[in-house]
Amino acid sequence: MAGRQGNKEGPVLVCRNVKVSGRRTSLRMEPYIWDSLKEICEREGLTLNDICTQIDQRRGEANLTASIRVFIVSYFRNAIGSRGFSEDGPSSILRKAMDDAIPPFD
Repeated sequence: MAGRQGNKEGPVLVCRNVKVSGRRTSLRMEPYIWDSLKEICEREGLTLNDICTQIDQRRGEANLTASIRVFIVSYFRNAIGSRGFSEDGPSSILRKAMDDAIPPFD
């Protein structure tokens, strides 16, 4: 049950402090989202503060955490392109994403 609580409250959220546009703020997101954001930062040679600031400067009136989640999805969608998709049923990418993001409830 990694990443899930055993009740109806939903996934576990982790709170972290970041500096966004020079100001300190707290963000609450799922561990998998934090891990994905960290991976993007490492790949792009940016700090967490840098990437959150860039997202903040472009988000308009949208919520920052929601904008970060959308950014992560967009980043990895662009990275994968159309490679790996299967015409015959669920692809290995779908199965892996489901297993990683939403482990089976035993």
